[in-house]
Amino acid sequence: MWHTLFNVYGPISVHSYGLMIAIGLLIFLYLIKRNPRFHALKLEDNFMGILLVGIIAGLVGGRLLFLATAPELFSSPFDLISFWQGGFRILGAVIAIVLTLPFYLSWIKVPIIPLLDLLAIYAPILQSISRIGCFLAGCCHGIQTTRPWGIIYTDAQSSAPLYVCLHPTQIYSAIGLMIIFAAMYFLFQHRFHKPGQLISIYIGLVSLERFVIDFWRGDREVGPLFSLDQHIALALFIVATIGLIVSTFYRSRRP
Repeated sequence: MWHTLFNVYGPISVHSYGLMIAIGLLIFLYLIKRNPRFHALKLEDNFMGILLVGIIAGLVGGRLLFLATAPELFSSPFDLISFWQGGFRILGAVIAIVLTLPFYLSWIKVPIIPLLDLLAIYAPILQSISRIGCFLAGCCHGIQTTRPWGIIYTDAQSSAPLYVCLHPTQIYSAIGLMIIFAAMYFLFQHRFHKPGQLISIYIGLVSLERFVIDFWRGDREVGPLFSLDQHIALALFIVATIGLIVSTFYRSRRP
């Protein structure tokens, strides 16, 4: 695949992973601003600040969890912000955003849960497109396979093992996340209107997707039963299930 697309000048290059994240963000912005919920929350003046905080939290959280699970790749503090090189944990990004963003929203007096519900509709498409970047860069690769759809990396800059046939887990994940986006966009946002329901459904589905895909990941750290990411995914799925139950039944009793 193509880890580095082209060199701009000196050490500055355009990497496939960073480019796909940028494309995903543009599509995310275009879609979210067309949603009536966006205008109902009166986000026009605050959204760029919210987006910036969310991007920073997501990038740092995703990168930190990746380096925590692959400490041998951490050679300098600069590695913490080398997002364009690949190496990212989606669950780390989700956790960081959900924990960080409410503080900023509270400070600027924007309703926290309704905004998280709005973001939950479109986050999967951003993640799905980002996974294409993973595929091109070779990170988040799969285990060896003899399946005809297996992928062989030959680029020396690739993060994946070279000249072996691997499961394209990045594509599996991209497809799964696109299905989640379709469900959130065409179905769930029209059926679940109570605060907290959409963000709970999103976290639950993304956690389930990661738990399943991880069985074919070639870079997973296997524990006594599951990998670290699978344990995190299970914990998030339980939290999301509780959140959905509470947001559904507790809110329904209020006049």
